[in-house]
Amino acid sequence: MKKSINIILCLSLLSATPVFAQGDDSALIKQLNTQWLQSYPKRDTAAVSKILADDFIMISQTGKKLSKNDVIKDLLTPDRQIINVAIDSMDLQIVNNVGLLTAYTSFVLRDKEKILKGKNVYSDVYIKRKGTWVAINGHETLLELK
Repeated sequence: MKKSINIILCLSLLSATPVFAQGDDSALIKQLNTQWLQSYPKRDTAAVSKILADDFIMISQTGKKLSKNDVIKDLLTPDRQIINVAIDSMDLQIVNNVGLLTAYTSFVLRDKEKILKGKNVYSDVYIKRKGTWVAINGHETLLELK
């Protein structure tokens, strides 16, 4: 009887391990998403460079295909800068070593001399490579800009 209780206890602990690991992974991906968004007002190319995989591809709000280098270059565009961005809602699904994050955001943007407010939705795909989460794909949709 004692042996079967120990086996059941061990099995329950083993089955709980992925849940804890997935919880840690969830927190890490959400943190990466926040750092990525915060990098825009700061124009922090080093942070973006660490978050995006070298083979990262994004489909922009206008349907343009962007590489990691394109995203970093856009971050430094002198006539256009995101002043502030806030996450309105966020969902994250993780299956094995793949995370799909979908978020709605509100933002304030300076475009030349105009200040614009907008909302968008995006999905980012993260993958765990060699123990590190990196974004490999993204797609944005502009919902509103005034």
